[in-house]
Amino acid sequence: LEFRRVLFRSIRGISCIQKISTLLSNDFNATNINFSKNNSIIEFESSIPTDVKQLNISLATIGNYSVSELTEDNTQVVPINREDKPSYKPIYMIFAYLILVNFVISARNMQSGSFMANFMASFFLVFSFFKLLDLEGFAGGYSSYDLIAKKFYRYGYVYPFIELGFGFGYLIFPQYLYFNLAVFVLMLISSIGVIKAKFSKHKFYCACVGTFLKVPLGSIAIIEDLLMTIMALVMVLQIIYF
Repeated sequence: LEFRRVLFRSIRGISCIQKISTLLSNDFNATNINFSKNNSIIEFESSIPTDVKQLNISLATIGNYSVSELTEDNTQVVPINREDKPSYKPIYMIFAYLILVNFVISARNMQSGSFMANFMASFFLVFSFFKLLDLEGFAGGYSSYDLIAKKFYRYGYVYPFIELGFGFGYLIFPQYLYFNLAVFVLMLISSIGVIKAKFSKHKFYCACVGTFLKVPLGSIAIIEDLLMTIMALVMVLQIIYF
């Protein structure tokens, strides 16, 4: 697997980013596509050897774009091999922290509904915070596997704010039926996207913690999304039947 970091020219607007991301994914099997520095720099991983000439030939088919290799002195064309070892440890630590804090908060009444609402509130608030640290980078990574973000790149910019709204929603009106239904539907769609990406031939990083931490997209990411889906469904059933 080769890691590429290149300097792009003539990228204007989200529609251009979406076209370039789609081309890289389709033509070069690119994953973990990340735009930064006002969309002038793009990082991606590819199982197919690529060079500047190949990229420029492909880019010419979709618009007036040009690319040059970006290194420390911006002069050499050098493939970069990355040997970082992503880990699930950050996810374990965050979940353990959230469970402990919410157990303490809910210890007085020990009501499952109270614990779930508090846990989901803190979950969405914490994870939306990580995404908002690098909104642009998150949007690029999220669009590589999420079902909605693949088709509508702008959704990657909106999703962290949706999660933020969910967090405050569970603090303010956790028993509101239509709110919980909205959470259930959105998290179900997200879960399906993660599952499809997990069992595809490509390697992805989970965008659940934005670009702040490198977490592989695997079984833990699936469990995370499914857990939120199930908890939202339980909240819906409790509201309807209890």
